[in-house]
Amino acid sequence: MPDYSKVETQAGAINAAIQKHNSSSSLMVETLESGLSQLRNQPVRISELQREVCPFVSSFLAEHLRVLLDTGESVPVFFKDMNPHHQVKTAQIVRGDSMAPSYHELHVYQQILAGADLGTPQLYAVRWEPDKGIFWFFFEDVGNSRLRDSRNFQRWIPAARWAARFHAATRNLSPSQTSFLPVWDLAHYSRLADRISGILAELDAKDRTIVAEALEHYVSRISWFATLPKTVIHGQFFGKNIMVRGRRGDRTLAVIDWETTALGPGSFDLVSISFGKWTEEQRLFMWRTYFEEYQARTALSLSWKEFCAEFREMEIYQALEWVGWWRNRSVSHNFGKWIKELTRVIKDRRRHEADRHAVAQ
Repeated sequence: MPDYSKVETQAGAINAAIQKHNSSSSLMVETLESGLSQLRNQPVRISELQREVCPFVSSFLAEHLRVLLDTGESVPVFFKDMNPHHQVKTAQIVRGDSMAPSYHELHVYQQILAGADLGTPQLYAVRWEPDKGIFWFFFEDVGNSRLRDSRNFQRWIPAARWAARFHAATRNLSPSQTSFLPVWDLAHYSRLADRISGILAELDAKDRTIVAEALEHYVSRISWFATLPKTVIHGQFFGKNIMVRGRRGDRTLAVIDWETTALGPGSFDLVSISFGKWTEEQRLFMWRTYFEEYQARTALSLSWKEFCAEFREMEIYQALEWVGWWRNRSVSHNFGKWIKELTRVIKDRRRHEADRHAVAQ
């Protein structure tokens, strides 16, 4: 005879899943109606909510929502479940159960990005109920196209321009808006030196040679790094965190994932977006684009030579930061990627030093 108990158990599990889905959908509608009503300064009612799970996520579970209003308007929404127990396995290993990065990102959206008019995804609503395990963000859905997937150099230039606009707009924010941000001070830079010193013995001879040379130079410049002007920085301004909207104009880019935002040198964001695969000519073009846009936005008179010198130093810092994060080749293939970048940066520094001495003679 068939084992109907198993069938009943499976049916019960399916019904429970359906009820949970319907319950969460009702709560989503309630949350979005409240959030959208506040943003629009008028009552908003949702007639239908369509949900589609995102198949590819790097950290938290997410869904694309199609929100139909009773007016007939359709509002695309990106839903992000920030419950640490709902992370994908790889993210769980890196982040653990800490809610600190999520709180941090929420504060960035509410206190810095809300009035910045920089084309970042709008935060429509939040539902934060720790006792119920609910940590929900509802953002404007800006699509699935990421800048990192484009090999067309021309599409990357606006990212450098955007960074200049962002840094210019946030360089003089009041402490009441930025007091929650970590500051890249002398202690911050010293911690990196300690971390790199701690992994040197783990490295193979070839990697150790290049890392040791970079570290020696970096340590000699730590005090200088700490004196660099500070603005609000994204902290991981890579192509993976830049969405490309399906429209033209100066709002094509939408920068996401603000968990690493800090007060530090704007040069860090620019070397992030210009690292890796580009030729030196392309890299300099991005730097020049940023330089000219930043000058235009701030009305400051800057030295191109000093600007480039700062960015070349920041390239060393950035590569060491990621080498220290990945520790060695056995941890991740990403270590090798950053050793390659560090090698390129050190070779460039040697060449520029040689050119400078030749001119001096």
